[in-house]
Amino acid sequence: MRKGIIIAIAAGAAGLAIAVIITILFSKDPIEKAIDAYEHGNYRRAIKMLNHLLKTADYETAEKLHYYRCRAINGLARQLEEKFSDELGEAAQEKRHTEGFRNAKHEIEEYLADCNEEIEGDLAFVPAMKKSRIIPRGKFYDEFVSRYRGSAYIQDIQFEQIEAMGAAEPDRLIPAIVSFHRAFPRSDYLARMVRIIFDALQRGDSGMKGNEEAVWEIILAYAKRYPTSPERGRIFTCTGDKVNLRNSPGTEGKLVGKVDRDAICIQLEKSMDTTQVGDVRDYWYRIATLKGQRGWIFGKFLAPADFSKYREAEATESWSIEDRFAEWIDSHTPANWTHLPDADPAGISFSAVGGKKIASVSSRRGSIAGLFMRSNTPRAFAITARGRFAGGDGLTLFAYVIGNGTAYVLKIRPGAVDVSGRTVPMNTGAWHDYELSSEDGRYATLRIDGEAVSSRIEGVKSPQFQRSGIYCLCSTKDESSQGEIEYLKIR
Repeated sequence: MRKGIIIAIAAGAAGLAIAVIITILFSKDPIEKAIDAYEHGNYRRAIKMLNHLLKTADYETAEKLHYYRCRAINGLARQLEEKFSDELGEAAQEKRHTEGFRNAKHEIEEYLADCNEEIEGDLAFVPAMKKSRIIPRGKFYDEFVSRYRGSAYIQDIQFEQIEAMGAAEPDRLIPAIVSFHRAFPRSDYLARMVRIIFDALQRGDSGMKGNEEAVWEIILAYAKRYPTSPERGRIFTCTGDKVNLRNSPGTEGKLVGKVDRDAICIQLEKSMDTTQVGDVRDYWYRIATLKGQRGWIFGKFLAPADFSKYREAEATESWSIEDRFAEWIDSHTPANWTHLPDADPAGISFSAVGGKKIASVSSRRGSIAGLFMRSNTPRAFAITARGRFAGGDGLTLFAYVIGNGTAYVLKIRPGAVDVSGRTVPMNTGAWHDYELSSEDGRYATLRIDGEAVSSRIEGVKSPQFQRSGIYCLCSTKDESSQGEIEYLKIR
């Protein structure tokens, strides 16, 4: 009997020990739990967890916590605006003299008071003419900026606030975009800024007036940074003098204005069919000028914008490595690079195109190809490359391996991009700008042609890429690979 009890106690103790070990091994870090709560939309819980963590966090960790707390309260404000959508409509400023306004306003403010007490926040009811709003007054943001004035996270928060401004305050949107671009001229949000501008032109927002030159600088910076982007194809110039602008496609449309020669015209729409006007047959285009004119113009008077004749008023990029493969030791080895162990050097070559050299890989199955550069690889990085897939099974366009052996690998294959296990559908046969960046080496964000397409990408331990440094145009024995790279830049 006694022996059985002893065995039972021992078994129970062993089970408890195993449970403790499993908990230790598999429980998440408190910061990760808070971030998970934020990313799953549990904003109130995330803020409470972040408030608690901030009390004991060191300086560097606190920067990240402040950032997520600002994002979480912005998300909570959006969430509450959806929750109280009907009440915010009833509490619109245009209804301020009604009983419904007073009741809805009281209900919202009472809820916000309880919420603010719980999260130590400053959410507020803000009257607006058609539909009132719920916004944070800026307490968390001010605390963040006062302590981390130069933080790279600040632009993320500011841009999020700009995007939220679109529906509620459209007339302030373009001035806010202009101010943001002046503060962050090399921002990775450039593609989204241009999309916001084009949408504002589509709607006819009045905030464009007086900002024409600054808006053009933003569009020009985007067009030069991302030459293959679809938005660039919507940018035209007027080739005629005082060309008629009409309210519908066709010469029967009512005249609504005149477009000056060389005016920048953004395509909003194109007619389904071509029309004969005089001796020319072409489409009609609905366009908007940067001065705010909108209407239909005959295609004869439009030409794709020639960006080479415009000087870009944008800050110069600063890269620790910027390799355009201009110099080669021999026909198979670019300067500053070595071939992978056991690789066939003949798998790497170059071609001269328009005064520049394009590095390429052509490797058959059963053979190895690839280049390696030993370099300092800090945990915070941005690596960008312009390349395309040309055939075969796939190839590693580049890989970035930091000191602890963690690799961030960008691979292109037919119809998709793979980044450390994440897959993004993409026409990889066309030239694209691929950028992978990380603030701390734990997670990375992928941008293609300036647009963020995947975030929180974790690095991997790769048997193919173990030495810290930079790899590009790599192919394994198990795949055939054909592809090209124009440049690779790192900072």
